[in-house]
Amino acid sequence: MSEIRVLDMSEIPLGQKKTVKLGETEILLIHYEKGLVAVQSQCPHAGAPLKEGAVCNGRLVCPWHMGTFELSTGALVEPPPMESLKMYPVRVEGEDILVNPEPLPTATSTPVQKEELVLLAGTGAAGAIAATTLRQGGFAGRILAVDPVEEEPVDRTVLSKMALSGEMPLDQIGLSTFSATKVERIYAAVLELSAAQKEARLSDGSIVKFDKALVATGGKPKQLETPGAELAYTIRHPRDVQRILKAAEGKKEVVIVGTSFIGLEAASALVQKGLRVTVVGKEKLPFAKLFGEEVAHALKALHESKGTRFRLEVETSSFDSSGVTIRAGEKDERLPADLIIAGVGVLPDLEFKHDLPLAEGGGIATDASLQAKNEVWVAGDIASVSGTRIEHWRLAQQHGRVAALAMLGQDSRYNGVPFFWTFHYGKQLEYLGHTEDWDEVVIDGDLKELNFMAFYIKQAHVAAVLSCERETQTAMLAEVMRSHPTLEQARQAIA
Repeated sequence: MSEIRVLDMSEIPLGQKKTVKLGETEILLIHYEKGLVAVQSQCPHAGAPLKEGAVCNGRLVCPWHMGTFELSTGALVEPPPMESLKMYPVRVEGEDILVNPEPLPTATSTPVQKEELVLLAGTGAAGAIAATTLRQGGFAGRILAVDPVEEEPVDRTVLSKMALSGEMPLDQIGLSTFSATKVERIYAAVLELSAAQKEARLSDGSIVKFDKALVATGGKPKQLETPGAELAYTIRHPRDVQRILKAAEGKKEVVIVGTSFIGLEAASALVQKGLRVTVVGKEKLPFAKLFGEEVAHALKALHESKGTRFRLEVETSSFDSSGVTIRAGEKDERLPADLIIAGVGVLPDLEFKHDLPLAEGGGIATDASLQAKNEVWVAGDIASVSGTRIEHWRLAQQHGRVAALAMLGQDSRYNGVPFFWTFHYGKQLEYLGHTEDWDEVVIDGDLKELNFMAFYIKQAHVAAVLSCERETQTAMLAEVMRSHPTLEQARQAIA
């Protein structure tokens, strides 16, 4: 196609972004320190407007879920996207910016046909992106995915949010990764895995001999030990949401046991569907341990203003078909319930025999490349990477990508910034980094209105950030926090 003049250079100064329309195609122009580039205007993951993203370290960061791309090539750096950005030919003639609306060919690796089999034990976030990364990297051998859950892989992050509220149909959350990457599937569980023998024994009686393996069996919901606990629903897979929605038909009263992210997100979703929801928990204040008391009070106030009821600092005594009995001190109290949901966290799913190294505090120990032993890599909820284990969906994707690149022979190591998001009554909170304690919390903005950025400071550096209604600034910090900035450096970066 012919080039089209779109702008004058004076209209897009250094450091600026601008969208232009070429026929039906919207293109984003970015003027950064290395020059001018033209890329697709929406993130390939969920369609976020990349104009609202951040440019830092020669990279473009998506404002919604922190997908990251190299600006010089469009290459994917960080998920959740599983593909690179489309790039468009662009040049400057005099002061005129000329763009060709035909995208540049996508860089691909030459397929390398090896008589190898890569086993993916688990088909969640880590397994899905590992398969894609292997194929993009030129691996043309066999990939065999083993998991008893036929629905996977899906975008698990929306199950207790938009899927449960009905805003997003369940048939729209699947990831078509395996069909696109020619992955073979066996719907069975791994019963035993030997890194020494390079083989896995499955629940269908078969034995799989592999050359390399990624073990990413994920987590499983913690089960309550309260009498009648089998009546409580949990949320892990799309079928769980289907069961809850069916059980909620014609019902009025819901009790959610647990103040986890899933528990409070489910409360938000179900209140918005017209149900009366009571959240029961042992804690004095939900989220205080992770976010600090100031932020936790603000989130609790949001929930209460919308109709969520709380019974905190109590124990659950029993469940039955008509309600939940709780104990506060020496006194029992009855909460009526047509529907009970448990959201008390997850455990690493390691219900199989193996010879992999166990980590202190749970999970399997890996090095920074996610390798655990011999030709076996481990990712996601079960992976303790250099001594740290974190249960986030997007982090599992980061793990899966790093592990796959390492399998391809690249010097791939995890050095990303953990990220997750949580959604309550239309407010999206985004969390960058990881810390279990801090020296102080510094809050910029209006916490009461939930338009803020909270910096968690440890040993004079920003260890984590929580934000709401600050998407572009958060995207910038997703890159800046790789260098462990001070508070002053972080503020300067987003000024």
